[in-house]
Amino acid sequence: MDKRYESIKFMIETGHITEFKQIFHYIPKSLLGRHLHTNNPRMTRLVTNVDDLTVQEIVSISTLFDVDYTKITHIVFAQYLKDNKIPPSPLKGG
Repeated sequence: MDKRYESIKFMIETGHITEFKQIFHYIPKSLLGRHLHTNNPRMTRLVTNVDDLTVQEIVSISTLFDVDYTKITHIVFAQYLKDNKIPPSPLKGG
């Protein structure tokens, strides 16, 4: 496994990466784009428009970084909510 992937796994699991776009502070979009079999313009859109990510892509990203898919889903949703200025749910636990 690429050492950068191990670093990203650690940062996601310890809460240092809290939004999807923060992954790209540590790896280029093209690296993840190759893994997802998508082009650079689409990767650029995904960084800022996480609502375009598919479930299959989220699972693939979790496999690449060896992180539970729910953690990837969490950072994707966190970014979506922040970008769309949606307040956190008042319900505890979800």
